Amino acid sequence: MLTDPITLVGDSSSTRAYALRSITDGKSIRSVASPVAPITGELLSIGTTVASKGSVTTDRHLIRLDRTIPNAAGTPVTASYYVVIEVPRDVVITQAIIKDMRTQMSALLVDATLVKILNGEP
Repeated sequence: MLTDPITLVGDSSSTRAYALRSITDGKSIRSVASPVAPITGELLSIGTTVASKGSVTTDRHLIRLDRTIPNAAGTPVTASYYVVIEVPRDVVITQAIIKDMRTQMSALLVDATLVKILNGEP
């Protein structure tokens, strides 16, 4: 099991500790006990599902971070960041391959590239 709380460090030293709130059906929900204003809610969800793709069983791991902030009208607005990792249960796909793919995606999502993606560039 993962540690509790899970501590994440973001930009500008925005360290947050996500404490376990529930575990159901292979999914854990964690939240920040006291979000810093203007943030009203911060959730971290981690879960795994199993599916078949043809004759191959696949584990699908979803990691989701949500942050809710009220807009000028006071309406809650939520931004979400997902990471999905699908791993076929086949010896040809190793943890080393998945780790290498993670490193490549991390290198892709540097600030300059992320801004271009957020601006809708293909």
